[in-house]
Amino acid sequence: MTHWMCTTCGYYLQASTPPDRCPSCSQACVFNDITCYRPECGGEQNIDPLLVGGTLKSLKGTPGVAIKPTAPPTESLRQVEILGGLNEQERQKLKSLGHIEHYEPKMVIFSEGSEAGKFYLLEEGQASVESQLSKGMSFPISAVSPGQAFGWSALVAPHQYTATVVALTRIRVIAIGKEAMLEMMQANPALGLAIMKKVASIVASRLRNLELELVGILQRGR
Repeated sequence: MTHWMCTTCGYYLQASTPPDRCPSCSQACVFNDITCYRPECGGEQNIDPLLVGGTLKSLKGTPGVAIKPTAPPTESLRQVEILGGLNEQERQKLKSLGHIEHYEPKMVIFSEGSEAGKFYLLEEGQASVESQLSKGMSFPISAVSPGQAFGWSALVAPHQYTATVVALTRIRVIAIGKEAMLEMMQANPALGLAIMKKVASIVASRLRNLELELVGILQRGR
């Protein structure tokens, strides 16, 4: 599937061909192909952050329509799985610490800058990781799919979320309290190290995506 982004409102979708009208802003707008055709961003299964950045800069906007890019790219180069490397017993032990929570589409799970009290494992659906900009605009960083995790700020001081996470579809998550998670990691240093290595991979991947998108914004129109 090709990746497309509306040049009017920033709406993102995957399809063989783009629709005549944007499902978000209802305008007969142009869709940019933001598919990755370079090895640097992992191939055609991914988006190209440079093209995303260029498209974001060119957004036209429409009267009465808030410009808010949705359904952002997945982690660059490869999916980052915070539980990768853990055996089944360790996975089940981790899951047993939490409880199930459900969120409907467009619901905010947590906001950038708020206290990071929970760590989340996504079981069903898809969530959007976004950075909040001025004038109510959100900058897409990554998407989280089933089997992946978010809310890693709960594990790192000062325990404050560095992004906003919004449900793109109806989702089911396992929410694990910060104290329980840290206590388990302290009791099992090897497990804690494995988890923190994955956290570092997530941080590096998101920063790289954000860097490339910003480069795309700055280069546009030169």
